[in-house]
Amino acid sequence: MELDDILSQLGDFGRYQTIIYLFISLIGQVPGSWHMLAISFLGAVPDHHCHIPDGGSLQDHIPYTTDPDTGEIEYDSCSIYANNGEPNSTTECSDWDYAKEPYGDTIVSEWDLVCDDSNLVEISQSVFMAGVMVGSILFGQLSDRFGRKPILFASLAMQVIVGTVVVFSSSLIFFTVVRFFVGVLEQGYDITSYVMVTELFTPRRRAYAGILLTNFWALGIMSLPLLAWLIQDWRYLQLAITLPLLLALPTWWIIPESPRWLLSMGRYRKVNKILDKIAKFNGKAIESFVLSHHDVSAENTIEDGSITNCGGAANDTKTVNEQTANMTSVFDLFKTRLICKITVIMMFVWFVNAIIYYGLSLNTGSLAGDPYLNFFLSGAVEIPSYILAVAVVTWFGRKIPVCCFHFIGGLACIVTVLIPTATDKEKDLSALIVTTAMTGKFCIAASYAIVFLYASELFPTVVRSVES
Repeated sequence: MELDDILSQLGDFGRYQTIIYLFISLIGQVPGSWHMLAISFLGAVPDHHCHIPDGGSLQDHIPYTTDPDTGEIEYDSCSIYANNGEPNSTTECSDWDYAKEPYGDTIVSEWDLVCDDSNLVEISQSVFMAGVMVGSILFGQLSDRFGRKPILFASLAMQVIVGTVVVFSSSLIFFTVVRFFVGVLEQGYDITSYVMVTELFTPRRRAYAGILLTNFWALGIMSLPLLAWLIQDWRYLQLAITLPLLLALPTWWIIPESPRWLLSMGRYRKVNKILDKIAKFNGKAIESFVLSHHDVSAENTIEDGSITNCGGAANDTKTVNEQTANMTSVFDLFKTRLICKITVIMMFVWFVNAIIYYGLSLNTGSLAGDPYLNFFLSGAVEIPSYILAVAVVTWFGRKIPVCCFHFIGGLACIVTVLIPTATDKEKDLSALIVTTAMTGKFCIAASYAIVFLYASELFPTVVRSVES
């Protein structure tokens, strides 16, 4: 009997699966979005200008321009009048004063990452994303070799340590280096949690499970600006997004290993124990079942990863786990013409999604209006997009919705750039700009959710986490 047939009998998306699904989604996605997007507040740039002498005024020491229409004064942020306020010459700042509103203390205000050093925050985030890339490859391989559950919880535990070390950063270099490892570990529980929930259900429910999981990512985005607003100090904010991971560690005794991964490893006894637990919890009384696996011949008996031939031939002492681990790697994604074509296309689609999604998510602070509200809205708009994604993949499959969401989302991003901040009659268009940008975020979020599902379905179980 196939595993999917047994899961259907046990109640696909039954009580047990739902509880495990909620646990995995919560511990794998919410902290993932916190750490991925935290630089929006850790590295926020407050209003600033050159430090002026005690008793001096801004207009006497800082160059400024006046808007002829509104009369609003805009002070230069990188220069100051030389020669004790003589307006005929200026010099570059050597020290700055920073506004406490709306961000409080950030790495920018602590290490003066402004003016000539203003690009260092972006470079730091690029290094973080390089860690994400390394982590997606590393933990994909590790979860295939050692299992989903050990990798999920090992990365969570290590993130507590590394995320706390960030708090003690004494320089931007130290901050950037440690954040690289935060990015690596983020993928350990992010992509592993996604793979675990999709492998928990039959193909009939997999679309719902995979896409609805991303609502927890959106909840993380929505809660991050609240934390940043309440804790306006980057060190304490870093602690606030790290220490809650400790609460996830006790769920080790609740969350089981992926039955599908165990089956791919030939560990039938452990699979049967999990299936028995599901049956009891869901109140299902079914007859005894015998699992089948297409990769193992009928004459072989497999228990706990060891394979023994019952037909009289010499025993094969090499475990199925070792065989599979030695046979699968990232290079398997390029072995045949078909799988190579799929891999290259999915890599390009993933690249496009990441560029647009994180470009919009990390730059909500540049939109007009309250930065905390804009960030919250960028997360809130994802929830209806994921719900819509569930519906459209059910009706239209995967390929057509991805193409449509890409087209509409890209069009919205282009239009956002073209909209002026105000009309000729001085009507504020900031609300229209935010709305158009959120339309782009809505579409790219839906596309991202579908791409995760699409990729997990295109690749076999033993390399499913590699392509992420």
